[in-house]
Amino acid sequence: MIERVHQTQRDLADVTLSRDELLHEDRLEDDRERVGFDWSTLGSVKPAELGIRFAFGAAIALVAGVAGAVAGPRFGGLFLAFPAVLPATLTLIEKKEGTTKAWADASGGVLGALGLGAFALTAMLLLRWNPVAALLVALLAWTVVSAGLYFLFRATGLFLRQDRLASTSRS
Repeated sequence: MIERVHQTQRDLADVTLSRDELLHEDRLEDDRERVGFDWSTLGSVKPAELGIRFAFGAAIALVAGVAGAVAGPRFGGLFLAFPAVLPATLTLIEKKEGTTKAWADASGGVLGALGLGAFALTAMLLLRWNPVAALLVALLAWTVVSAGLYFLFRATGLFLRQDRLASTSRS
């Protein structure tokens, strides 16, 4: 029994990648870019791309409204959690910048979805107390969870590990 535990530990040590090893990956430069916003990129966004994102978001909001009116607000709420912009954005990013960049954005979308869960739970618990305050606290919950997970993943190299695992599973 003890020998199996030691063998498992040796196997895990072989699989575990150190942060320094991961930082030498050439293909995953976006994980080492500084966090910020580049205003000059706004000019490269085509109006048609914005239209696709807007139309997709509006269509999802319409489906949520109709579903809520027909089957009740809880059923309609399922559609409110649908990522209205993410699918259209990922499609555009994949076409323009490739699968690796779309994968990176999808990874961020997962963290944002966890933040959305925190938002929904907070809003559900506090809305009866004070709707305005509930939405502000829920927004704070979303920000703390989403940004906290992002910076945790970035600081610990988890994004790089995830990307490395994904790239080896595709090859």
